[in-house]
Amino acid sequence: MMACLSCFVVHGFELNPAIYAPEPSYSSLVSFDSFVLLRKFQIEVLQPLPGSSAALCCVVLVTIFNRKPQSFKESFMGMNKTIVWFRRDLRIEDNPALAAAAREGSVFPVYIWCPKDEGQFYPGRVSRWWLGHSLAQLDNSLKSLGAELVLIKTDSTLEALLECANAIQATNVVFNHLYDPVSLVRDHNIKEKLVEHGIGVQSYNGDLLFEPWNIYDESGHAFTAFAPFWNKCLQMQMQALSSIPSCQLILAEGKVGKCSIEELGLEDESEKSSNALLGRAWCPGWNKTEKALREFFEQHLLHYSKNRLKIGGDSTSLLSPYIHFGELSVRKVFQLARAKQILWANEGNNAGEESVTLFLRAIGLREYSRYLCFNFPFTLEKPLLGNLTYFPWETDPDKFKAWRQGRTGYPLVDAGMRELWATGWIHNKIRVIVSSFAVKMLLIPWRWGMKYFWDTLLDADLESDILGWQYISGCLPDGHKLERLDDPAIHGAKFDPEGEYVRQWLPELARMPAEWIHHPWNAPLTVLRASGVELGQNYPKPIIDIDVAREQLTEAIFKMWENEAASKGSGSEGRHEVVDESENLAIPKVFLKDKAPPANSSSNDQKVPTLHQPQNDPPHRKRLKCSAEINHKQNSSQNLSKDTGVSIIDQEISSTAESSCRRQSSSTYSFSVPEQCSSSSNMRCSWQDQLDMETSSSKDGKYNYICKGLRSSLRTFSTLLNVFT
Repeated sequence: MMACLSCFVVHGFELNPAIYAPEPSYSSLVSFDSFVLLRKFQIEVLQPLPGSSAALCCVVLVTIFNRKPQSFKESFMGMNKTIVWFRRDLRIEDNPALAAAAREGSVFPVYIWCPKDEGQFYPGRVSRWWLGHSLAQLDNSLKSLGAELVLIKTDSTLEALLECANAIQATNVVFNHLYDPVSLVRDHNIKEKLVEHGIGVQSYNGDLLFEPWNIYDESGHAFTAFAPFWNKCLQMQMQALSSIPSCQLILAEGKVGKCSIEELGLEDESEKSSNALLGRAWCPGWNKTEKALREFFEQHLLHYSKNRLKIGGDSTSLLSPYIHFGELSVRKVFQLARAKQILWANEGNNAGEESVTLFLRAIGLREYSRYLCFNFPFTLEKPLLGNLTYFPWETDPDKFKAWRQGRTGYPLVDAGMRELWATGWIHNKIRVIVSSFAVKMLLIPWRWGMKYFWDTLLDADLESDILGWQYISGCLPDGHKLERLDDPAIHGAKFDPEGEYVRQWLPELARMPAEWIHHPWNAPLTVLRASGVELGQNYPKPIIDIDVAREQLTEAIFKMWENEAASKGSGSEGRHEVVDESENLAIPKVFLKDKAPPANSSSNDQKVPTLHQPQNDPPHRKRLKCSAEINHKQNSSQNLSKDTGVSIIDQEISSTAESSCRRQSSSTYSFSVPEQCSSSSNMRCSWQDQLDMETSSSKDGKYNYICKGLRSSLRTFSTLLNVFT
């Protein structure tokens, strides 16, 4: 063996057999394909002595690889040094960016915490708690593979990346795509600057089943309704999963100013006592996802169709925060569910097959939320249906405060809001009920509610929150009808018939009989006294009567039509509006098909959509309703609240794809935002004139939930004329 070792020369280094004699623990490696391993490590073996085996060579070289200094290891892997920029992809398994970097050479995993970049969408307390624990688990996993996660707190993400690149002499930066408007603009700017510094940039799909620019209708345009979008997705071939790196990662060495998780400042001292309770119900981290996934698939998926609307108990998957933070690959979840669906279909298990279909639909809603945000980035601030721009929302801080604190006088709504504040989580059916109450009963702007969900939900997800709130507010072509108003008392009797959920979160109503618990204002005085309830004292009276709320909603709809007509009459309507196709109204087209990528682009990298307006056909105008139509709508709106039927999207829409119930050659110019059109262009978009018309306020109750820092960027998006790659 010693003689055999002495004749190996690796990249000019003569091996000392006294140092590199293999240890017994490597005896299991003799079955490896040594020639593949040698070629992968770029090792040259010169004139081995007769009788020396390839397996022995492999054992020796693996021993060398794991025992030599880091700089020597890097010589095996070539000169590529890649920064892996982690964001919402905090996992090892099925991480395309990490897998690509590991194949090319040494890696430098980094997570950059930049509160300035977060702006108004700075994560809430419970989200930051989860993030801290998730980062710790990811770091442990990377260390087991020979690397570590470098944590950096900074005021500039770009400067932090450049510092890392200079420290390790990086040749590339890789990351997985994000699709919200905030991240799109930031990523574009960072890519441009890195390229200017001679650093290659590659980005990958680690968050979706399909890239949003690859899904379009027969005419090549983006979908504006969920059902046809999801049907198209189910017909497409999905990208294969990326495996965990099969060997030790090679850490690129360099001195960078890094910090600990505590030094990131994700958790204040005042928050620690509240956060301690979260650890009893949740176990963050990518290595904990397997247990949560297995538990759901083995114990709950079969009866998902029957139990998913139960607002108490473990009736949903509990996977939403894992998916949001990227600890769990949505592709993995989808493939496992499809396998179950095929198995149960072959067995004739109709209940199981239906359950999987509904569960996959919930995943589809998450996909659709990112699809809408990418193709219609103005939905961060503006409704998808353009006429909703004219809706007269009531910016009443007192009503908003009562809703947030669970003091509306409607028990099911109040129980949901108090659970949200206490735990950072509510069942997705409760999310629908409380959000519908805010926008339809109190006429609170949907953006206010969306921002509050972002601040308080453990699984807060910007794209899914946008979809959920726009759906409830009647801002989507296939969402709730604007005039629909559901009675919370009826919903309470349907989804919490015994009142157990209300009693859990409203102790002041703990002794109320189930007959009256969802509408205590109708209870006889003797019942109230026996239950210890004093309306207006220890529990509030209803903040608004249901009939009054219905009248106010109808009046607001009339006012919206008047405002729209006045705007068009004054000639200020020269904008693209996304409106219901069933009314033959103009829709701005986002054209995705047949856009050949430039020579310097890759199919891996991010693209940008384009608005498309036919040149010859003038846009249709929204027809004013005649008095007969108005009377018909007024009558139908009074009847809608009595209908307790729930649509399939109603049952599943939530802040996240699937809520829990407890609680490759890539281009360096992969993503471009085109310059704004000249002022002579007649392509003006419906959100462009309204960005400065939102109600702002101060700490004493008024709220400005508008992403002002994005205004110029959104205006850029509003004038997109080409698909760039």
